[in-house]
Amino acid sequence: MIGNLRNHWSYTVQEIWEPLLSHTNAPEDLFIALFDAVERHLGVETPAVLYEQIRNDPVTALVEFENLKGTDFKSESSIAQFIEDAYPVIEDYGVSGYGEKFKSLLRTFITKYNLRYRLDDPFELRFLLPGSFANLYNDLRRINATSPTLVSLMSDFEYAFNQFSRTLTQADLKTCIAKASNYAEGLASFTNGNPTAGNTLGALCNLMNTWPHDKVKESIVNLYHFCSDYPGLRHGGSPIGVRRGLSNEDPILVSILLFAFSGYLTTNLNKQEVLGA
Repeated sequence: MIGNLRNHWSYTVQEIWEPLLSHTNAPEDLFIALFDAVERHLGVETPAVLYEQIRNDPVTALVEFENLKGTDFKSESSIAQFIEDAYPVIEDYGVSGYGEKFKSLLRTFITKYNLRYRLDDPFELRFLLPGSFANLYNDLRRINATSPTLVSLMSDFEYAFNQFSRTLTQADLKTCIAKASNYAEGLASFTNGNPTAGNTLGALCNLMNTWPHDKVKESIVNLYHFCSDYPGLRHGGSPIGVRRGLSNEDPILVSILLFAFSGYLTTNLNKQEVLGA
């Protein structure tokens, strides 16, 4: 699973900040400067008396900084912004190799905990698309919790995907795609089910107003038609339109497309959570 900074902030003490402090030429007032940089990114303002102590005592600054929790920050993006702000603070001390050490520690931290970022030079944390897709998948699981049917459909897909990844058989490949399309159809039905209009994904898509453009709607409808028409997926199907046999990449790519499109099949998506802000 791809992680975020907020849930892994507590590990930064031993993975980043303490190694910086242990540097041979570490500045005595480093954490005074770092706390001054972090203060503006916290959700609650530090009491004035305590803040004054922090700004005048390196030990107090270190203790208070190391006691910070991920939930003390305003948001995930606030943590990322603070880390970017910390780099010039560290560089301004002029200690040879200190900024590079910070970069190295941060890159190791990102890799170790599989975080959704990449550190680019000179010093910029980039939020990557895989992180948003992981957030989308997690938010769909949150939505599923309100419907036993959706929980079951997601569980069926996850079982099928796991089974296919182990066997790589055509039968499990087709089951995997079918279960992904079943979930998308089930989510659309849960959102806007209408027995009189039909509960197929194609019919349900025509009832929804979440589409930014007709062509986006047509894309998922066509993907659903592929799942319905390709022989042996959801139905017997038809060989008309088939260009090749299914390969191992197809259940991966089609499933990703179906789950990505599922963001349009619900009105309960937490957009900020998906973005990771």
